[in-house]
Amino acid sequence: MARMRCLALLLALVPSLAFTSQGTSQGTSQVASQEWRQIEPGLELVFPADHGAHPGYRTEWWYLTGQVAVEDGRRFGFQFTVFRSGLAAGAPRAEESPLRAREVFAGHLALTDVAGGRTRFAERLRRGGTALARASTDELDLALEGWSLARDADGRLTLAAADPAQAIGLDFTLAPGKPLVLHGQRGYSQKGPEPGNASAYVSWTRLATTGTLRLDGHAFEVEGLAWYDHEFGSGVLPEGVQGWDWFGLELDDGRELMLFHLRRPDGSATPFSAGTLVERDGSTRALAAADFVIEPRGTWTSPRTGAAYPAGWRLVVPGAGIDLIAAPLVADCELESRASTRIVYWEGPVALTGTTTGRGYAELTGYAGSMAGRF
Repeated sequence: MARMRCLALLLALVPSLAFTSQGTSQGTSQVASQEWRQIEPGLELVFPADHGAHPGYRTEWWYLTGQVAVEDGRRFGFQFTVFRSGLAAGAPRAEESPLRAREVFAGHLALTDVAGGRTRFAERLRRGGTALARASTDELDLALEGWSLARDADGRLTLAAADPAQAIGLDFTLAPGKPLVLHGQRGYSQKGPEPGNASAYVSWTRLATTGTLRLDGHAFEVEGLAWYDHEFGSGVLPEGVQGWDWFGLELDDGRELMLFHLRRPDGSATPFSAGTLVERDGSTRALAAADFVIEPRGTWTSPRTGAAYPAGWRLVVPGAGIDLIAAPLVADCELESRASTRIVYWEGPVALTGTTTGRGYAELTGYAGSMAGRF
């Protein structure tokens, strides 16, 4: 019994190492870091396999954010994410213990009740290779301790995730309204000047979302729009990046807009900040850092961590006739994932006004601690 308890303790510590260690280019050993594959120019993605997991790369995540409403107008925002973090590159050695964890999975589930002004958050953490944490390498098909996200034969996504302690649950069907978007250069999203400072990055930007939302024992039939991101790489962020501000937005004029600023410690954006404009017909335009402006407006300070986050933004893409104000629907959307990825970040629903109206999500990292070396 004592021996089994010691083994359980060691396995519990393994995931913590995964999400706090340096990225591939600054890994725990030079030998290990050289074994991870790097995302390189000329990337060629093949689907449906590339919707699935990529064990040859160190870091990967599948992300859903969206806004839904009940027929009477009550609004909610939601986020569902599964992170995969590799612990050991390459094929297992013959002498390697079958108990050795080679990857771990973390999950985040957040529900923002706009009328109630509150965000609830749940997290999961499990070693891979078990029934409790798995990801297909052939298709989008994830499971993490009772949570699941999968794509069916008709191309629709199904999401099922609940947390009894937070009294929240989502059972959604999400249907893409436009083709898959390949960001950057056909999915090659460069984040810095060094080899490997890049990720493979794809999105469904306008998912018609329907299903059942559960809150405090009540079930609500809802519908709305969602945004899906899938990203993977090995040594994504370069040195000198404190964090990022990311936006995934559905405009009421039929377009979608993704923007991200990679921030230095002084708050300035690096030249590798970028974006994508998705036109009404699904065609895309890659945006370089010089093509857009993200201007923070106001400040919200967390009463828990003391971190000061922007409380709104002006978003301008002059070449596309876009000049928007993005305002959070709820001020406090700070998520403290201390039991899984050990990252504190802000992620919440926003409303858009200006040259058009719309909705979407913002994600802010590096305000409650640097992201350097984590991705």
